[in-house]
Amino acid sequence: VQDDLTEFGRMEQEVLSEGGKNKYKQAQYFQRVANTIRSRPLFGFLGARNVMPKYGFPTDVVELRTNHLPTPEASRVELQRDLKIAIAEYAPGGQVVAGGKVWTCGGLHRQTNRDWPKHHYAVCPECGHFHHSLDQQIQGPCKVCGANLFSYKRLYGTFIVPEFGFIVAELPKDSGESRPQRFYATQVFFSEYARTEDGNNLEDDERDQQAELDESLSSSKAQIWKKYSRYGKLALVNPGPLGRGYRVCSSCGFAEPTPLPQESKRKSKKSNEHANPRTGKPCKGYTNTFHLGHEFITDVLELNFTGQLVNSPNSNLWWSVVFSLLEGASQALGIRRDDLNGTLYRKPGSGHIPAVVLFDNVPGGAGHVRRIAQELVLTFQTTYERLDKCECGEETSCYECLRNFRNQPYHDQLQRGLARDFLQQVLQAAGV
Repeated sequence: VQDDLTEFGRMEQEVLSEGGKNKYKQAQYFQRVANTIRSRPLFGFLGARNVMPKYGFPTDVVELRTNHLPTPEASRVELQRDLKIAIAEYAPGGQVVAGGKVWTCGGLHRQTNRDWPKHHYAVCPECGHFHHSLDQQIQGPCKVCGANLFSYKRLYGTFIVPEFGFIVAELPKDSGESRPQRFYATQVFFSEYARTEDGNNLEDDERDQQAELDESLSSSKAQIWKKYSRYGKLALVNPGPLGRGYRVCSSCGFAEPTPLPQESKRKSKKSNEHANPRTGKPCKGYTNTFHLGHEFITDVLELNFTGQLVNSPNSNLWWSVVFSLLEGASQALGIRRDDLNGTLYRKPGSGHIPAVVLFDNVPGGAGHVRRIAQELVLTFQTTYERLDKCECGEETSCYECLRNFRNQPYHDQLQRGLARDFLQQVLQAAGV
């Protein structure tokens, strides 16, 4: 907390020293964010840092507010979600069905003298490395592979953390047979290792030193290095439809998906005019484009593969390995599949082979990936058997082996045969 407050104080003094009306407004923003940090509940902070169990003290829970609307249903429904889910389900323009009505989100809830933290980010379109900065825009190229960070896919911009919740801006409608509109967050990125109990950061070289060789699965042809931590920081970003973000008013909280250029031309010249989502009255505040995001800390297991069998940078292979290991661990160790998730992570100096990062998809972590680290042989064996017995095509996958609802963005990349053959080679080389 002291580090964050010191950083925002430094940025405030820097812009004030430059002078000018716009710089003064920017300094006021830094003051409001500092107030946000100071005003966070103590239990929530301790839970978010894995000091207290988040099961007992739920944190990162936000509300889609409805009680300002003059309807009986508005005062009866309570719409709350974990922030990881809320930035997708409650995103501006998205719809939720509750109490027989369809509620449409029209903005982000604001609090007096507080503001949303802003984070600059860029995801490399080639290697997928997550670049993040709190105080300045991301500069290219990618520090891992040297690629252009700002090419096609639009995985870059500035995201805000809507930690005060969302707000409905119009009267609810009767639910029909059509499915409500939702804007799903597409991907979770491994950001970094957060501070440990003693307050020190885990630098890259220290993490490598702490990685442990799993001798039960390693051989002269393939080595598996595992690293378990309770302090893995992950980032979830919702870039909006087509990656164009959301227009957000800094005065009233009004928000909507950023329209396409052709749609903007059809609108009035006074396209910045909008209504306050709470009062319905016109607001003259200015809108800026942001993405929605969230960072959280949980238990992670980082697996690095080296050796002559590990020579393919094919992303289809490694995404298939990620989701096959998650399915295999769930089956072998009796863990709910929804309580596990995974991603790929390329760090500077790691070469072209990504690390597989498995993490607990529950508040604060529950030690699931630690069990996987302890039972890695059983996990690999169960995963291989699951892939080998499936009857779908080897060049594709199905809901019996790799696919599920949450990994829909990767369905075209998941190939059962690639993951099965790789796991078979690793197991045979280790004599398991």
